[in-house]
Amino acid sequence: MAGGPIFPSSVYVGGASGNLSPQFYIPATNTNAAGAIEGVAVVASLGADATAVYQFTLPEVLPSGILKCRVWAWANATSGVAKLTLADAGTATGSNIGVTTLTTETQLSQTWATADIIVEVAKQTMTGAGQSANNNYTVKATWNTASWTLAQQSVWQLSLVWE
Repeated sequence: MAGGPIFPSSVYVGGASGNLSPQFYIPATNTNAAGAIEGVAVVASLGADATAVYQFTLPEVLPSGILKCRVWAWANATSGVAKLTLADAGTATGSNIGVTTLTTETQLSQTWATADIIVEVAKQTMTGAGQSANNNYTVKATWNTASWTLAQQSVWQLSLVWE
């Protein structure tokens, strides 16, 4: 049985030199006044790589299927490209999350064409070790400046799913 989503129990953006911040995205067209959604904002025209650290608490019983990180994003933009690289692994209780070896996944690329919509960037398979019940699962998200052309602020949300 597939499962999720699981949202992070902790998100750290303090090491991103002001390029990332906790933020709410509110669409320019918001006729129901209920369009706000929380995530991590990336500055317009990103000029340096920016990293956020997401910590997830895995459930006591893992769903069947393959662990994936679902990446959603929003921007009031009709053009531009954003780049994101994820690295991941699990850490058991009684261990130090700061020394866990992370596995770097294939870089994601998202081209914007329509403003204000929920963009499902990817459901990226997580290949890091430590995908065990009750582990802490770390996802280090690095927005990459190389080939970044998105000239509007964007807001991103990560969750874990099993498919």
